[in-house]
Order: sequence, then structure tokens, then C-alpha cells
Amino acid sequence: MMLAGCGVVLGAVALTSAGSWLVLRGGRGDVGDGKRHVVLPTPRRSVIRLVVFVAAVLAWSALVARDYAALAGVIKSALGLLMVASGLSLARADAYLAHTNPLLLLLEDGSLVALVVARRHTLRSLLRSLLVLAVFLVGAPLVVVAADVVAGWLGVPAAIVFYLGELVSLAAGFLALLVLVFLTVALPRRYDARSGVHPLASSLLLVGILALMLVLAGALARGIGASLSTVSPPDGLLVFLTLPSLVMLTSAVLLLARPKDRPGVGDPAEPIDVIMPAFNEQAGIGATLEALDRAAAAYPGRVRVLVADDGSSDATAAVIEEAARRAQAAEIVALLGPHGGKSFALNRALEAAQTRIVVRVDADILVDARCLRPLPHWFANPAIGCIGAFDLPNFSLPAWYTKGRLFECLMTFGFSRLAFERLDANNVPGTFMAFRRKEALALGGFVEGMNGEDSDLTFNLGKLGLRSVIDPRIVIYEDVPQTLGAFIEQRTRWSRASFHVGARHLPWQGRELHPRMLIQLRFLFNKLTSMIRPVTYVSSALFFLLIPRVESSPLRTLVLLALTLAPQLVLIVAASLYWGFWRELRHLWVWVPFSIARKLGLISGILSLPPLGSVEHRGPARREEVATSASAR
Repeated sequence: MMLAGCGVVLGAVALTSAGSWLVLRGGRGDVGDGKRHVVLPTPRRSVIRLVVFVAAVLAWSALVARDYAALAGVIKSALGLLMVASGLSLARADAYLAHTNPLLLLLEDGSLVALVVARRHTLRSLLRSLLVLAVFLVGAPLVVVAADVVAGWLGVPAAIVFYLGELVSLAAGFLALLVLVFLTVALPRRYDARSGVHPLASSLLLVGILALMLVLAGALARGIGASLSTVSPPDGLLVFLTLPSLVMLTSAVLLLARPKDRPGVGDPAEPIDVIMPAFNEQAGIGATLEALDRAAAAYPGRVRVLVADDGSSDATAAVIEEAARRAQAAEIVALLGPHGGKSFALNRALEAAQTRIVVRVDADILVDARCLRPLPHWFANPAIGCIGAFDLPNFSLPAWYTKGRLFECLMTFGFSRLAFERLDANNVPGTFMAFRRKEALALGGFVEGMNGEDSDLTFNLGKLGLRSVIDPRIVIYEDVPQTLGAFIEQRTRWSRASFHVGARHLPWQGRELHPRMLIQLRFLFNKLTSMIRPVTYVSSALFFLLIPRVESSPLRTLVLLALTLAPQLVLIVAASLYWGFWRELRHLWVWVPFSIARKLGLISGILSLPPLGSVEHRGPARREEVATSASAR
């Protein structure tokens, strides 16, 4: 029996190791050069596929709520047989099963199946998807049993097995989602350049913090479950829903306990080049350039703005010329060229820049007049490679999405990003990004052909050992989509960017173990929670409505919903008060619909990833361009 138990444990380890290897080895389907050029099939966003996914999730949630006892009984029976076959006594197996709740596992099954059903497929990607699903349906219970077997060997009390099983189920679902995506869709291949940075202390500290968060989440979940008497179906979501509270607590500890990077003493009049991509931006680029001119007037050194017009078909070029004539402090230069994409335009401007400090600014933002003044002092610190701003929405935009984005910015730029930068586990968005020109060019500039070129450069700078920070004194006001369709389209790109950057930069070797790379796992984990969290809302409501006969189920459901919303609301209120936006709290009601829209966009991003085996590629001349570029080097 002991031998059988060892076999189960080794099988679980082999499955998780194989899944991790498939993810960490990088993307597939990219015929680019592994550095600047990524060549992938064109992504396609589909509202119909998003509707199919949501409908499938709702149908599965209703089925689980209605037939939970039967479905849970089947899974528990299978787990019990495996436990006994693995060497656990019947009494210990029964004790563990009494504290086992398969609800999270069931919901993960439904989410993954719904993803496969809703996604676009080639025959190759479909066969691989079905294989991954089959392995998960068998492997996830095996991994849970392996955890129980090890717990039995160590004499772990049965009560602890409750949250141990939930953590294992959550980890198995997370890995299954990543394998499903990385094995079946076309993603950028790994970035070829290696730098050999060894920040092991910070990396191991971050790993320890994440592990501690999971343990504390389980302990908190178990404590809540125990305070509500016996285990009921909704308890299977407790570990998952307590994680936001632990993330917030951990961020607060980092913010208070770890010192912030400090600027040095630089030349306050050091010249600065600003680069800006522009494609059909006639509506807003004039205001952006006027704001940059005011910032140049407030800066004692020379400021040159290089605007790379990416083959605009509207009056963008004329607006740039008019802004150049009217500018009083900044030198505005238009770089006209054919349409090649945002990164293509950025690289044209970057190669035309001449200063040590370069600031990348998007064409639809407004900068504060003092945004350039801190930069020379920051870059006087040789450890700093990238500076980001405190992003806020453009308050002149009237739709309620603007209010929702304000609360999101306060939680991220006003709290979590400031916390994670203490471990250099931060990336800087491209709305406003100041960086070292020479180092950026040595890394290949901005990657072309994928989403997330801003994060990609931040990660590359991290491989040189250069840190990234957010300076709250640098304030910018960004554009916010004003319709649901435009908002979901934006979040689709952001979601897709996480997988693109993850495929390029997840740590494959020990020397790549950097907090900034590890934190990419957090972004990908958010995509998993984006798939499951809406399911938890629906399932909790259905349990509340359909099976109130279960002891304490309604009360537990209300506790679950409170645990989900309370941490975010507390953080929003605290950040709003701290940063002086307390008047905006009257719009707090928008957070729930805003969060739902965000989740839809995140799911849409996963669904938009092109399947592996697609023959069409973005840009018919891109392969020749890659070959020419490689020959030139």
C-alpha cells in the first residue's frame, strides 16, 4: 500500500512538473526572430464567443447547484477509492472526505470546458485542448489525493485537509488553464537575450510571501467555515474568495516595511526627448502636445517631442504641424512614415532620439506640467531603469467608466504598484514611461507584432538589473473608453498582452528568477480568477436560491459575497481618502458593473488568442522584414 501511495504522489508530481515545463518553455506559433519581431496570426475578438462562454458557465453553474449532491458524491467516491488504494486507512480516508469539498474543482471543470467550447479552433488546437481537458479531469483528483496521502503520512489533522484540498484544487486549475492556453494557441516565443541577473534574495522572498498568502488564505477560510458550523457546498469557494484580503494585507505590509527607491542628484536641465506614436489621432493629439509644451515650459532643460505618424489617414499630420508652430517651449518634430503598427512607430521615434533619457507618451493622454522635473534626479541613481507615472482618468470624459477607472487607478497606482515595487516586482505602462535610451536600444527597442510592448520593455530592463518605480508626483490623465464595446476592446488587448508578455518572459532558468518575472504569474493568475470569479457569483446566488435546505447555506453565501466585495471596497475608500478623492466616493456604486465589464474584457482577451496552426499572419511582408533585419544584424 505504501508503494501505491508513493506511485500516486510521484504521478501527481510528474503531472504538475510536465504542465509547468509546457508553460515555462514559452510560446508556440511565432515565426519572428525572438527579439524585436513577433509574427503571429491575427487575433480576433468575437462577441458571439464571449456570449457562448458566459452561457456555458451559467448552464454549468445551474447544473452544479441543482445536482451538487450527486456530482460531489461521484467525485468523493473516486477520491475515497484512490485514498484507500494509496495506503490510507479507511477511517482516515473517511475523515478526510468529510472535510473535502469538490465544489471548486467542479467549477474549474466547467470553466475550462466552457473555454474550449467558446474558443476558435484548428484541428490541431482542438485535439490538444481535448487532451488537456482529459488529463485535468483525471489528474486534478489525483493531485488532491496525493496531497491527502502526504497529509496522512505526516499525521495532519482532518480539519486542515479542508483548505489544503482547496489550495491544491486552485493550483491544479491554474496550471490547467495555463497549459490549455500555452499548448493550444499561438503565442510569442521566448525572448532570446539572456542577461544572467541573480536577484535570488528578492525572488525567494517574493515566493515565500506568495506561499504564505496561500496558507493564510486557507487558514482564514477554515476559520470562517468553522465559525459557521458544518461544511456546506459554498465553503468550497472560501479559499478562493479570501485571497483578495490577503493580497491587500500583504501589499500594505510591503508598503510600510520595505524602503522605497530614492532618486539621486542629477542635472536638473538635462535634455529630454519625448517619443509618441500616432495613428489617426486628430481628435486628441493636439491637446496632448499642448500639455507637453506646458511641461516643457516648466522644465529648465531642452525638450524635444518626436511624433511618429504611423501612416494616419486623417488629419493627424496637419494637427502635429499646427502644434509645432504654436509650441512655445517644446520642439515638436513630425516623423512621417508608412503604417506598421504602434511599436514600429515607437522604434522609428526611439532611433531618432538622441538624449540619455527618453519619455514614451501615448497620443491620447494629458500630462501634468511638472511631469518632467523629477526625471534627471531619478536617473542619477544608476539602479533605476524605468519611471512610471500616477495614472488617473481624464475627468472631462462623462461616462461612468471614467469613475470606475478612477477607483481602479487608485487601487493600482496609488497602492498595489507602489507596494510591489518594493521588491522590484512592478511593470510600467506605456501611457507614460521614462527610460534609458542606450539600454533600451541594446535590448532591441519595443517588440513589434504583439500586445504589451510597454511591459515587455520593462521586463527586459529588469534583466539588466535595472529597477522600475512609480513616482506619484508625476501625474497623467489618460483616455477612458466611453462605450461598452470600446471598453471591452481595450481590456481584451490588455488581457491578451498578459499572455504575450508571459510567454516571452516567464522564468525558464534559475538565472531568470527575478521578482518582475515572477509577478507575471500574478497577472496570469488574475486571468484564471477572471474565469472563476463570475462563476462564484452565479453559483453562490444559485445555491442561495435553489438549495436553501442545506444547513447554513444562505448565511454562508452572504459571507462569501461579503468576502469578495469587502476588501476591494475598503481599499477603494482608503485610497480615495488618502489621495484626496473622497468626494468621488458618491460614485462607488459603479464599481460592481465596472468590475463585471473588466472581467468580460479579460475573458474576451483569452478567447481572442489565435489557435495554434492558423496559417494567416499579421502583415504579409513581415517575414521578409524579419529576414532582412536579421541579415542586417
